[in-house]
Amino acid sequence: MKNQPRGAIGIIDFLRNSWFLIAFIAGVIYWVARQDSSLADLARAERRITALENRTTILETGIGQLQIKIDTIREDVALIKSAVIK
Repeated sequence: MKNQPRGAIGIIDFLRNSWFLIAFIAGVIYWVARQDSSLADLARAERRITALENRTTILETGIGQLQIKIDTIREDVALIKSAVIK
């Protein structure tokens, strides 16, 4: 019976004496968990950037097509103008 209380006290003494090691291990576990969530945030940000790049490409293509149409209309207006002036 005397060994049981000494064993429990021994464990408590060990924990009391090694609090710095326990705090360090808890800090490392917390840091690793934060890094893991940062990787998920990074992957989500990369997906959003890819989607925005795709949308930008589509908009640039549309703007290019509009510019071609505007140039064609300008040329037509210039031809009509020159025909009316003659």
